[in-house]
Amino acid sequence: MDAYAHLKVLVSLILGLAITRVLSGLSRRLQFPARTEGMFVHIVWSMVLLLSAVHFWWWEFALRDIATWHFGIYVFVLAYASLHFLMATLLYPDAHSEHAESERFFITRRHWFFGIFAVSFLFDLIDTAMKGRAHWQALGSEYPLRLLIGVSIALLAMRTGRPRSLLILGIVWLVYDLSWIIRRYDSLN
Repeated sequence: MDAYAHLKVLVSLILGLAITRVLSGLSRRLQFPARTEGMFVHIVWSMVLLLSAVHFWWWEFALRDIATWHFGIYVFVLAYASLHFLMATLLYPDAHSEHAESERFFITRRHWFFGIFAVSFLFDLIDTAMKGRAHWQALGSEYPLRLLIGVSIALLAMRTGRPRSLLILGIVWLVYDLSWIIRRYDSLN
């Protein structure tokens, strides 16, 4: 088994935990609609995280081009994948109290969630640099702008506790990120 194949198994496990946690949380919204009515901010940011985790796995296919692997690169990629899991735990915490999955709980923890969301763009930048100049250039001039938009949305979301603002920021990012993915990654080649 080559280094990339070995790494993608562990990355898949970590992302699978994040995706499972978010999907389980969303399914509780369907199971108990009265308890979760009107939680649109939470749902939008859950969709953002799901898209991000799926995009991450797709994006990391380019790791196959790294010829020489070092332990530091290995740990870095695992840490990057783990950011998705950490964000999932902030959306859907382990605590099973009545308010643990409420929108108010998420808003009170937004500094952690959006801080990790912002850090993920720094990881993205380093990850792209690791894949080499050709990979970086293939992303085009919009790539640094995408990172700047993502960090800006994260910082704005950290500053506001207003659900409506968080909802708008989530929708803006979700639409933009989906547009980026469709325009950039139609195939793995």
